Amino acid sequence: MYTGYHSVIASMSAERGFEVIKIYTEAIDAEKFKDYLERLRKKFAQLPLALYMDQLSVHKSKDVRPSYERLDVTPIFNVSYSPQFNAIESAFSKVKRIFNERRLHHLVNKKDFDVKREIRDAFKTVTVDHCAACVRKSMFLLRRSAKTE
Repeated sequence: MYTGYHSVIASMSAERGFEVIKIYTEAIDAEKFKDYLERLRKKFAQLPLALYMDQLSVHKSKDVRPSYERLDVTPIFNVSYSPQFNAIESAFSKVKRIFNERRLHHLVNKKDFDVKREIRDAFKTVTVDHCAACVRKSMFLLRRSAKTE
């Protein structure tokens, strides 16, 4: 079952689980990412914001960098090829598993499949406790890695 291309940008914390989630039918570009940063800043008003991100080029693009300073967002970039240190990757794997199970169920039962709704529903299955566990695991791995260097 071909569902078309979709990309997701989301934020997660150990205290609140998944926060702002945006789903797109195309790749995330600098404008979409800057809009996302604006939404985060609006949601969290004056709270300090630090984003732990992967090496996606849009996160580091010259068009995006000024937004970090303007919105008072601290970017923290993960080491390349080290998703185990980024807690959201573990949580995303659960979202992807749930989404794929539902997609298979719909295919086998010849039911219509609303991709955006199913992505949103898959995110709802990830609890705050699961997000917190992902953060703890990533912090443990980061600390262990720092001790061996």
